[in-house]
Amino acid sequence: MEAPLTASGSSTRVYLDGRLSFINADGYEIVCKSWKGHTDPRALVFVAHGFGEHCHGHKYDTLACALVRLGCCVFAHDHGKSEGPRATIKFFDTYVDDLLTHVDVRRTAFPGKPVYLVGHSTGGLICVLTIQRKPKDFAGMVLLGPLLGLDKQEATLFKRTVARLLRWVIPGLPLRKLPLEKVSRDPAVVKRLAEDPLYYHGSVTTGWLAAALAALEKMKANVEAVGLPFLIQHGSEDKLCDPADSQQFFEKAPSEDKTIKIINGAYHNLLMEPDGVGPQVRKDIVEWISARLPK
Repeated sequence: MEAPLTASGSSTRVYLDGRLSFINADGYEIVCKSWKGHTDPRALVFVAHGFGEHCHGHKYDTLACALVRLGCCVFAHDHGKSEGPRATIKFFDTYVDDLLTHVDVRRTAFPGKPVYLVGHSTGGLICVLTIQRKPKDFAGMVLLGPLLGLDKQEATLFKRTVARLLRWVIPGLPLRKLPLEKVSRDPAVVKRLAEDPLYYHGSVTTGWLAAALAALEKMKANVEAVGLPFLIQHGSEDKLCDPADSQQFFEKAPSEDKTIKIINGAYHNLLMEPDGVGPQVRKDIVEWISARLPK
């Protein structure tokens, strides 16, 4: 059912709807969520969460409410409540297929509206791959600490070699859990994630890492397809996704409307960073999309 929320600092009513789902190509039910106002939206915004995450809770609710206040319909699908094994994938094309399926559903409900993508971490890589497949279907893209390369300390040469060798033999072999203390500088955020039952607390596996490596190679070979407007925000102290890879992507992409912000001292999950970083990142997203909405 729809549940009303209120956008912070606004009388705008935000209607939260978690009734929609779809069956993906692997036969799993993918649970969806949307945030919308009571008027016809100016644009649609799809949010792709990161590895281990889900789309429920304060982080994405707050961002979505701010975008609804702008006049957008925001939607996401979720790996916290969806069917199927968590953090398990053969090809990243499955993520892209699911994203495009969900976008098509929303486009049917709101035909003719521009669609923007917002992706955090692994969700950022999925957004780029989606743009590369359908470069004319989207109006813009925002990437937050995106996975555009692998941190060499987290994904060592040994782990990458093992993943490639064992991808089809032992795809579920655990390599390492992502260290939550590298997600945010805020101990309260780290504690909340550690206690979150919807968050994935298992390890990165050989199968997932090998699929990510293949997806990164594919993405890097086709950067010239990224000609749409985009914004990248990345923490300078991100030890999970290297900001240098974001800088390299930014320099190579042929878009004439592109912006990158490297945020000094910030860790990986920018929307959950302390010291005013989270609210400023959210504000930057809203202002960037607002400047590009149809008048």
